Amino acid sequence: MGLLRLLLACLVAVSHMGIDVKSWNVGVGSVVIFYMLAGHVVAKLWTRRPHDRLLPSLGWFYKDRALRIFPLYLCALLVSGLVWATGAHSYFLSKTPGFVDWISNLTVVPLNYYMWTGIDRFTLIPPAWSLGAELQFYLILPLLMLLPWLGIFAAVVSLVVFSLAQYGWLNTDVFGYRLLLGVLFIFLSGVAIEKRSRLGNLALAGVWIALLAYVVGLQAQGIRRPFDHEVAVGYLVGLPLILWLSSLRLPGWVNTLQRHAGTLSYGVFVFHFSMIWLVEPYALSNGPKAGLVLLGSLLLAGVFHYGVERPVWQRFRTKLPGQASSQR
Repeated sequence: MGLLRLLLACLVAVSHMGIDVKSWNVGVGSVVIFYMLAGHVVAKLWTRRPHDRLLPSLGWFYKDRALRIFPLYLCALLVSGLVWATGAHSYFLSKTPGFVDWISNLTVVPLNYYMWTGIDRFTLIPPAWSLGAELQFYLILPLLMLLPWLGIFAAVVSLVVFSLAQYGWLNTDVFGYRLLLGVLFIFLSGVAIEKRSRLGNLALAGVWIALLAYVVGLQAQGIRRPFDHEVAVGYLVGLPLILWLSSLRLPGWVNTLQRHAGTLSYGVFVFHFSMIWLVEPYALSNGPKAGLVLLGSLLLAGVFHYGVERPVWQRFRTKLPGQASSQR
């Protein structure tokens, strides 16, 4: 699904340039689909772990996830830090950083709680708040896989929190899009796609129908809260799309193209804000600005993937039989 990943990363980048589609933030739906893809990939990864015992399995899984996330993230952090040091101006660079700010940027997870800590005023990779949610999901995923009843309970709790947020009883943006507590069911939907159990399929169908009815109701009543439509529509589009793509059998050349596209997708996600800050002083129109940002992000993604990330993987990451290098 590398081409889908690259498209989603590009849509996130475009949304951060203030480009929307009839007031719809295309980046939000893309992040929702990313959540689902993450659940789908790591569920498959966990079931194929090379150890039977619990502690070695946990060690292998957490090491694999850290090696997937942090090498390129730290490279992007360095690039963004250099751009910041040259005098880039942004709300996300408006605070003089202290020790806690640097630690938060390095460890990622605290960035997911920016709404209470104010860390977003110094975030070198602003979309990394979503990586914070993803890393928290990875931390609890083995437990949810080993105890299916706990996974079901967690999904139900998450759906309740998400529903309260969508009805405005909790902050819709924070609890319906940002925090793991409200979006865990989306990650677990990806897990259910991979497991393909009867109960999981019924649950997926039920959530999809409920969200469809919700979107229709929002449209009929003219209600608009922060990202309520985008999150729901992201789920409505992402679920059947991932189900369809996961069932396809593609020719070899397409799989090769998918791998290369997937290789670049994460890099586009973590590098595009650096490029936005670099081109902003030139006050370009949307078309040239988007073109330069995406091209620069792709170039940085390629350089750092082949120059840093891939050598690190080859040295430290255990590659499973049939595992594509571009898997998230």
